[in-house]
Amino acid sequence: MATRKSRRTEWHQLGGMWTRTFGDRGTRVRLFQRRRDGVFWRDVWLPGGTRSRKSLGTADRHEAERLGKALLSALLKDETPITTGPITLVQLWERYQTEASLFIDNKPLTKLNAECRVAVLLGFFGADRDVRSLTALDQEAYSVKRRGGGIPYRSGKRAKVVRTNAVRQRSVDADLSLLHSMLKWAMTVRLPGNRRWLEYNPLEGVRRVREKNPKRPVATWERFHRTCVAMRKLRRAETTDEGKRRWLKIELALILAEATGRRLNSIRNLRWEDVDFERGSIRWRAEADKKGQEWVVPITHDVVNALRVFQRRLRTISGWVFQAEVRTDAPMDRYLFDKWLRVAEDAAGLPKLDGGLWHPYRRKWATERKHHSLKDVAAAGGWKDVETLLTCYQQADAETMLAVVSEPKRLREVV
Repeated sequence: MATRKSRRTEWHQLGGMWTRTFGDRGTRVRLFQRRRDGVFWRDVWLPGGTRSRKSLGTADRHEAERLGKALLSALLKDETPITTGPITLVQLWERYQTEASLFIDNKPLTKLNAECRVAVLLGFFGADRDVRSLTALDQEAYSVKRRGGGIPYRSGKRAKVVRTNAVRQRSVDADLSLLHSMLKWAMTVRLPGNRRWLEYNPLEGVRRVREKNPKRPVATWERFHRTCVAMRKLRRAETTDEGKRRWLKIELALILAEATGRRLNSIRNLRWEDVDFERGSIRWRAEADKKGQEWVVPITHDVVNALRVFQRRLRTISGWVFQAEVRTDAPMDRYLFDKWLRVAEDAAGLPKLDGGLWHPYRRKWATERKHHSLKDVAAAGGWKDVETLLTCYQQADAETMLAVVSEPKRLREVV
């Protein structure tokens, strides 16, 4: 019986090497191996009769097919995505940090965080790695190595070589999220002739593994109360005015965190001018907000009274609420808040929450308000979207789950 001849648009072997062609005349992408069990290459014919040939960096047929289809899709959009010469990872990063508005508009701390993550990516893949050769296997190899630690990378102004520690999947996902963002941005950069700088995203369609059991501890009212009591005892035990003022400020910060649900950075950058005692509201400044948005939110009478009491005790009427001890023109260092809260929790006999110090109070605030309108909770707590509020902050608890299973609305047949 005669056998059907393989079409070139299907996978078939020539001399023991796999090959396949996508597209029609005038817009074709050919995939092929140059040796048995070797990596796949691709050929694209350019206007004028020239040819662009490049290794795909993978010996996996499914991965090569995915990359070939992505390239053909870009060609069919008439974006002529073929470039010459490599695009190294360090070149991509240098352009991204100076040209991409997605990066430029970030706050300095966010930029610094990205720089640290890119340093690790460069340490693993190499500065000269052509980003077009990245594959799903490369991403998986990075994930495994990053979780286990030991990646050498250059850190600090002196570019000292250090090695990464073992991390959870959440840190790995943050690294890869940045890499994916850089690749997507590079596809939007145009070259002369309306060509794209990056011909196609080599990691398009490659999913990142998310943290299955993220650490999102939630503080409780009892924890808050015991910590405040411990802070007052520590303040009374202090022998210096400086020490007493420090504990006053840390206690006020904790009260505001529990009552407003705000991030620590917004709280520590609060000024007395931002508190409207008459109307009972606080203006949370855009420059201290993670998303760069200003919020004016009402506060309760109890919070207004607490602020008045602490203002008298701190003997101040203007300027930083949490003024630094040495520099009068700046708020307290963020890490001092962590340090002294931990001291107070130790004094209260409370174990450290695994995965947070101040943020558990933000989750507490959000979870206690699940019965209110999501829109209003997000606005009052400083979330720009309710998805983040629902996913990362409002937690299920035994009381509300019991209400769900105990209070059904019976479904009746319509008579």
